[in-house]
Amino acid sequence: MLEIDNLSVSYNSEKKSVHALGPLNMQISSGDIYAVIGPSGCGKSTLLNVLCGIIKDFEGKVLLKGEDLSPKKHNIGFIPQNFGLLPWKNVYKNCMLPLKIKEQPIDSAVKERAEYILNKLNIGDLKNRYPRELSGGQKQRAAIARTFIMNPDLLLMDEPFSALDALTREEAQELFIDIWNQYKTTTILVTHNIEEAIYMGKKIVILSHCPGTIVKIIDNPLFNTENLRQNEDYLKLSESIRSIIKRGWKI
Repeated sequence: MLEIDNLSVSYNSEKKSVHALGPLNMQISSGDIYAVIGPSGCGKSTLLNVLCGIIKDFEGKVLLKGEDLSPKKHNIGFIPQNFGLLPWKNVYKNCMLPLKIKEQPIDSAVKERAEYILNKLNIGDLKNRYPRELSGGQKQRAAIARTFIMNPDLLLMDEPFSALDALTREEAQELFIDIWNQYKTTTILVTHNIEEAIYMGKKIVILSHCPGTIVKIIDNPLFNTENLRQNEDYLKLSESIRSIIKRGWKI
């Protein structure tokens, strides 16, 4: 379980303190995927930066499996908007890089896992290519493969599909959910896209304007529904969330 208890983040700007996020309280059960949406500047990226260990100066507690969350103790995967692939390494070496950084052994079991995940994402035949030789969708799948190969305790995603065209984005979302269903990695997805939040979030967290606090957490009854995008309730839930956002953000 990931426990976020009274998390608040402030920083100094032009000799004054700016309250950027919180207080925030959430409990995310192991194997759940939460989609977080909120207006620009509300602290969504700040939240991810706390969870991945970049921001260390905050109030409150963040616990994973009952321990203080730490990149040294826990495997934390991160999929950024720009894919985060090193241009001088091929797909396979990019995928293995987190394991090398963590000094984890790359044994036969890890190699089998890597082959399986790369093939599952339809990029097994691209493992010797370099990022410049890949399309946007292929780069995204490589970023997804890299994260699942490291078998993370927590997966963080910051607008990971926003740079893709509509059809490629939908395909990448479907591939992600397909492989996520096999490994059930605890995941937090930050997105501006309501439809994406409905498609990918088991629960949907709506944040307020800065400093971001929780307006509402919605249990998504449509999560993992087959042919979701053609479901009439998909549009109804989308409109309901828009209504909550308008009230919560006072648009």
